Amino acid sequence: MAEMTYKDRLKLDLFPTIWCPGCGIGTIMMMLAMTLDEMKLDERNTIIVTGIGCTGRMGGYLKHEAVYTLHGRTLPVAEAIKTVRPEMNVIVVAGDGDTASIGGNHLIHTIRRNAPVTVLCNNNEIYGLTGGQTGPTTPTGTKTLSSPGGNPNTPINLQGLVRSSPHALYAKTTVYHQLHMRNVIREAIEWPGFSFVDITSQCIENNGRRIGFGSANDMLTFYRKTYKRAPKDATQLNAFEIGVVYPTDHPSLNGHNGTDAQRPQALPEQPAGPMASATDSPGEGGATAPEAATRVVERTDDEKAQRRAESQQRAALMAQLSPEVKMQVAKREITLPQALAGAGLEIPEWLRTGASAPTDAPVAEGRELVGGARGADTQPAAPRTDEDAAPASVSDPKEAKRAEAQRKLALMQRLPSELKLRVAKHEISLDEAMREAGVPPDNEDG
Repeated sequence: MAEMTYKDRLKLDLFPTIWCPGCGIGTIMMMLAMTLDEMKLDERNTIIVTGIGCTGRMGGYLKHEAVYTLHGRTLPVAEAIKTVRPEMNVIVVAGDGDTASIGGNHLIHTIRRNAPVTVLCNNNEIYGLTGGQTGPTTPTGTKTLSSPGGNPNTPINLQGLVRSSPHALYAKTTVYHQLHMRNVIREAIEWPGFSFVDITSQCIENNGRRIGFGSANDMLTFYRKTYKRAPKDATQLNAFEIGVVYPTDHPSLNGHNGTDAQRPQALPEQPAGPMASATDSPGEGGATAPEAATRVVERTDDEKAQRRAESQQRAALMAQLSPEVKMQVAKREITLPQALAGAGLEIPEWLRTGASAPTDAPVAEGRELVGGARGADTQPAAPRTDEDAAPASVSDPKEAKRAEAQRKLALMQRLPSELKLRVAKHEISLDEAMREAGVPPDNEDG
């Protein structure tokens, strides 16, 4: 019945939601709505508290009293509500960053005080709303927007924090195991003290694709294959185990119902992908190699001075370029020699080597390294002409489309306001507007 009537708990007139296609938050919201419907909980007896981040928007789609709090402050707000209205069920729904990073100190003390609130943590192992930065639960070695060489830090142990209290309930589930999620959410709400549901969820847009998954379905398949139920007598959950762990003196089956008592013998391999491992950058051992912290690159004083001088010279050359060209160089769409050649500026001798030179250019002879050792590479000496160093013509359809849009925008700027409005309304074409205004084409002198 819950699966048939849970939609009554949602503000369907606000759908579709703002979440990305394939996001796991929508699944969590539906499972929570089903559970609330099943338990006959509504706005008269239940309050939802949400934080900042993608997960925080859930309160706006539920037909419940909801409080949208400051970043990391969900738990003190929830405790305050429960103190004033102890008869109400208070449910916190927040992301792992909101809960365990800026809100980590509140989490510790809410657990310590055994506050009778329920926390549903959307654990997608990333800061999703802001683009995909390393979060408190990001696994070691994962490449993110803020850790391109791999996260060197150890993720926070949420189970360890919750289990530090002899009174708190900890549950682990995933967005794939939907019936299991509903069951553990129900057990968490019914628990008289502090309860925490750690929900592994997918963020395909800002995490999944970076670590090698092709789609949200691939991530769900990974959850199905790797996460197993813990045995009924488990006092803690191992990696890739789901279940409920009550305090040790609580006479229960820990929410497993005695099914599937097999634990994985070893942790499964993560899927292969362009950003699945940190072992290829930086250095041979990678960012997370044990020796990475002590590895030191020895450079002579001459080499250091040379690097500083080249850096200063590069900055001086960049200062001569237009902002648009600077951005192209920064994005590595063109090289600095190409940018200088395109601007009609002289290319310094020290910069006249590298990938911008044609493959059949003459090879420099007698080049020596600063320390006196002969260079082992055979890079071309320089572009033969400025034309050789100029950027390649635009062949990418997207770039061509973008260039055409910029051209049309520049033409629109030359039209009177009335004609701009008529073009925007598709009453006349841009060419007709230009003829009517007497504006010459862009390939003629204006």
